[in-house]
Amino acid sequence: MAGTISFGGIGSGMDTEGIVTALVGVERQGETALQTKLTANNSSISNLSSVSSLLSKLKAASDALDTTAEVGSYKATSSNAAIVASSSGLASPGKYSITVDKLAKEQRTYSNTIASVGTALGQAGTLKLGVGSGTTTDVSILATDTLDDVIGKINASGQRITASSFYDGTSYRIQLRGQDSGAANTLSITETGTTFGFTVPANTVQAAQDAQIKLDGFTIKSATNQVTGAIRGVTLALTAETTDAVTVGIENDPDGLKTKLNTLVDSYNAVVSKIKDLAGNGTVKAKDANLAGDSMLRSINQRIAGALQTVTSSTATYGSLGSIGLALDRSGKLSLDSTKFSKAMAADPDAVTKVLAGAGTGGLGVMGAVSSTVDLFTKTGTGIMAGRTDAMNATTKRLQSRIDREEIRINRYADQLRKQFTQMDTTVASWNAQSSYLSQIR
Repeated sequence: MAGTISFGGIGSGMDTEGIVTALVGVERQGETALQTKLTANNSSISNLSSVSSLLSKLKAASDALDTTAEVGSYKATSSNAAIVASSSGLASPGKYSITVDKLAKEQRTYSNTIASVGTALGQAGTLKLGVGSGTTTDVSILATDTLDDVIGKINASGQRITASSFYDGTSYRIQLRGQDSGAANTLSITETGTTFGFTVPANTVQAAQDAQIKLDGFTIKSATNQVTGAIRGVTLALTAETTDAVTVGIENDPDGLKTKLNTLVDSYNAVVSKIKDLAGNGTVKAKDANLAGDSMLRSINQRIAGALQTVTSSTATYGSLGSIGLALDRSGKLSLDSTKFSKAMAADPDAVTKVLAGAGTGGLGVMGAVSSTVDLFTKTGTGIMAGRTDAMNATTKRLQSRIDREEIRINRYADQLRKQFTQMDTTVASWNAQSSYLSQIR
């Protein structure tokens, strides 16, 4: 059996185990070659996976620039921390004077005092709970329920109401808090049979209310303290009420767009470098012999480079990436000419947007072309790289199956050799014994 300990050559004096090892080594040459192929194939699969990961980063970088909103880069500022302003690509330059009259609040209502936590409250009845004009829920309260039992039942009601307890040093109260701010989210509480005091007006310490601001004198209300839509593409996060006006300004932010473009440049160049490294380039030898001069990898570089050179307008001053400062050099790498880009942004920012994101709904810009090209190779299940990887995985499976069969054959061969040498040892030992006997009787 393979793996058993054998002491061959005792009868013959020959190193039979050494002979077996040598003969098996010769037989194993074919398996060793298969193992080398398997290792190389698995390494190529890993290398293709790394290319796919880099392509995914390139797609993310291009997708971040394929709509007008994403290309448009604006910076919002506020003169007071009471309003934190942030902008998206849909914003437009402007300046506004804003006062915060009210902050949005959720309702907070307390019960009357409760003596202890762990004892039965002796309250029996129903709490009808609701929020705004929504449906209500009946919460059944038993005389044996403790403070924690009541809190648990309210929290399990399914209403957007949170119950908790408050201790003032001598007694407890139950707090009911609406989970949503805004006047439309006033809590609806009806007690039948119980006397917790939730309906006592004085026990509502904070009423639900909308946020209210005045923007250049116009009143605007919001159910939350995140005011959106008042200024297109701008979110106003309200943190405090104000008496004096706060100035909110929105300005073009070329540096924000430039940061996105640099990410695109780095992502694309990483793909180019990786493919050249694996497949070789000119006099540079490929690091992966299986992928040397690979047509699919060359196609990736060629097609994406072609997409980057898409012309969105043959008549406009700015109708291609090259015209706004993004260009491929002789080595195939992408670079951003900051001076040229800044000049284009200053002269015609709308044209720059059209180059990158296209014109309006359905208009395909350069970034959309790049993203679609990457999808041809990386899309799960249908991408060219997915098909190639599936084929290589099938090769791995076939090679491993052949190696397993070879291992079984070689082990059987080794066992057969050991049996033959054992029989030889036995025969030689018998001959030696007969020879010794004959020598003694002469």
